[in-house]
Amino acid sequence: MKKLVGVSLLSAMLILGQPFMAFADSTGSRTITFEDLKGIITEHNLEVQINENERLKAYVDFSSLKRDIRDLEDDLDEIDDDRDQLGSIPGALIGLNAEKRILLETLKQLERTQVDRPTLEAMADLKASINNDSLIRKAESKYIEYNQSKLDSSSLSMAMDTMQNQLVAMQLQESLGLVSRNSMNDLKTTLVDMQTKLESTKFLQDSKEREIKSLINDQGNDVVIASIPLDKIEFSIKDKEADLKMALENSYSIKLIEQQIVISQSALNRAKKDNGVSSKQYKKAAYDVTNANLKLTQTKDTLTTAYYSMVDNIARVQSDLRLAEQSLADQKVKLSEAQLKMGLGMISKLDMDKATTDYQAQENTVKTKQIDLFNAKSNYEWFLKGMS
Repeated sequence: MKKLVGVSLLSAMLILGQPFMAFADSTGSRTITFEDLKGIITEHNLEVQINENERLKAYVDFSSLKRDIRDLEDDLDEIDDDRDQLGSIPGALIGLNAEKRILLETLKQLERTQVDRPTLEAMADLKASINNDSLIRKAESKYIEYNQSKLDSSSLSMAMDTMQNQLVAMQLQESLGLVSRNSMNDLKTTLVDMQTKLESTKFLQDSKEREIKSLINDQGNDVVIASIPLDKIEFSIKDKEADLKMALENSYSIKLIEQQIVISQSALNRAKKDNGVSSKQYKKAAYDVTNANLKLTQTKDTLTTAYYSMVDNIARVQSDLRLAEQSLADQKVKLSEAQLKMGLGMISKLDMDKATTDYQAQENTVKTKQIDLFNAKSNYEWFLKGMS
């Protein structure tokens, strides 16, 4: 059974009646790194608190089962006593027998739940863990998207600076009759379009920042979202078969189905005991067990296919990164040549600025591919932890 991270801390705070308020007493700005997210979400996210309350609520329901069963047994004893005392009164037995049947059916249901209790508790823990890990993964995804939009803004800004310089030069050329006004107007239109894209990208960046602040429960303070350490990305899959085995063993989807199989098998056993193997109840329960096992096989096959698709995607991302890095090396050579020509007076400053911008743009392209690899690495690690 996978226990919820930070359960003891959360439980203690809930018992004391002190809800978490993330950074409620902090002032100024706070820098958040990618590695910080798991701890912050676990301790401060409101949905995590709700998940923990739901888990504890399930335990409260189960904790009263034995007492409820004892109470019903006492009620049945009282009915038996009443039957002995009121057996001679016309109609009394009918009412008592009807009440006893209801109590016996209720008792049977409670006893079934008591038998299934360990599995039901395991499922409650599992669902809480799934919900909490989903929130951490969501925060990490928003963090990556924020960094990508920030990089996109940088690329657009650099391209606009170069184009602005081109526009200044073109205005001079247009005054000398060297270029048409239409060409200059086309460049202005392109600039306006890029400005619109830049504003849209910045809006997206702000949106991702707000989502991250909401997830870490810190809307009231300035949060600085650190850059992804792209220079430290090292990723290789050493043993695919071992990793796939780990992913299947940890899979939340598989664990939930396995727990459901336990429940279905228990229901089948009860149907056999109460109604016999030829009964409708037994046959329906047998179909449920069969379908649950089929679903387990289907899920394992689906996850296996997803795993190898993920591996193929990682290989493509790594190939794209290598190609982008080679293009960057080529741009560096061109930039060096431009610097040499500029020193010899062979090219204009505008040409030099373009060579510099082309190199910087390719640098950002490499960073984009690095972010893609970082994201692929993160998804792979989550897959191994059981999150498909």
